[in-house]
Amino acid sequence: MKKIAVQIILCCIFTALSAQEKWSFEECVNYALDNNLNVSQSKLNIEYATNNVLQNKMDIYTPNINVNVVEGFNFANSVDPLTFQFIQQSTNSTTLGMFIDFTLFQGLNRMMNLKASTLELTATQLDQMEMENSTKLILANHYLNALLAKEALQIAQEQQILTLNQYTNTMELVKVGELAKGDQYEVEAQIANDEVNVITAENTLQNALNQIKFVLQLDPFQAFDIEDLKSQEITMDEQLTDIGVLAENAVNALPNVKSAELRQQAALFKLKAARGSLSPSISVSGYLGSNYFSASQKQVGETLVTTPIGFVSGSNDIVFSSFQQPIFSDKSFGMQVSDNFNQNIRINLNIPLFGKWQRMIAIDNAKLGILQSDFEVKTKQNSLNQDIFTAQTSLSAAAKQFNANKKNLEAATVAFSYAEEKFNFGIINTYEFETAKNRLLSAQIGLAQSKFEYLFRKAIVRFYETGELTF
Repeated sequence: MKKIAVQIILCCIFTALSAQEKWSFEECVNYALDNNLNVSQSKLNIEYATNNVLQNKMDIYTPNINVNVVEGFNFANSVDPLTFQFIQQSTNSTTLGMFIDFTLFQGLNRMMNLKASTLELTATQLDQMEMENSTKLILANHYLNALLAKEALQIAQEQQILTLNQYTNTMELVKVGELAKGDQYEVEAQIANDEVNVITAENTLQNALNQIKFVLQLDPFQAFDIEDLKSQEITMDEQLTDIGVLAENAVNALPNVKSAELRQQAALFKLKAARGSLSPSISVSGYLGSNYFSASQKQVGETLVTTPIGFVSGSNDIVFSSFQQPIFSDKSFGMQVSDNFNQNIRINLNIPLFGKWQRMIAIDNAKLGILQSDFEVKTKQNSLNQDIFTAQTSLSAAAKQFNANKKNLEAATVAFSYAEEKFNFGIINTYEFETAKNRLLSAQIGLAQSKFEYLFRKAIVRFYETGELTF
């Protein structure tokens, strides 16, 4: 018995030494929204949707601009690209160009795509809110389970103390002959059983805390504890909110149905965009460019050249002819680029006649997208209505269960007090006393379970009504 008492004292000392900062439910929620992987992944979806909106805006308001540089080499014979003269030497050429294209009209296709992507961005933001709400609900469930495990551990420890006190009384009654030796053995067996119950409760508590750490993405080996609720007082609502009013409030307060409705609207714009691809398109395009040819030359001057052309008839006098011969030099790269600079602008009209049925298939797919979005809205509405009905029903059942367990505990407490008094006077044996004590233990556990079940169900109903999850 001394060994057991020492173990209890050491356990209390260890608990005091291992005390650490405790996390409130609000702190857990805030940390989870910043670090939970599912929430972080939903934020990436917003980035994708934002990029889609930006891309659609750029398609409407900005042109396509491309710069082209081509360097060519010809060996042996080549043709001057400017004069088209045949040249018997190796050359190289450079072509520079900038192409600009801007679509003026395309059947409002791009404008419809922009509206659709803008709606989908808002829907994706609501999806993130839905993911955050889901994380809050999971966290709330784990948090209350951990509080229940804490209370169950406290009850088990209190039962352990009661059994130790019972053992002291039993030993005294055995000494005076009012109880048999077998009663002592029964209490010792109960002490061992209580120790098992405490260890089991400790493991249950640790597992419940680990579930919270998993949602928070904390190190599983990190010391962690949570705060008790500021108030665990149970106040029963006289009348539950009407299920129709609750459903209407939930649609307005929660993002579940709103996101599906936005995607439904986006699907309509996608159909308009697909139909717009059947209309003619008008675009304007331009080109700026120049050329360089390594064999290109320029005239830099003239020189007088005199050459014999014959003889004077009847004599040997030579006849000379003089003419101005041009002098050429290589034309520099910069000069050629400047001299050969050219530009043009065009207006293009494109009328789609047949495109392998791609446009018609795109229209059919857009219609299917509308039907799919309609089903999604109805599915979200039905799911939300079912969740609300379940939450309301569960809250009503939890309230009844709590009231029943409260009465059961009151009766078990009175019965245990009488049994304890009788046992101390040796009127009842150890078995009868243990029966009353176990009934009290069962009632305490039952009330604790129903209390936290009611708190959770009430928080869920309030969440559907206001969009806020608090205890």
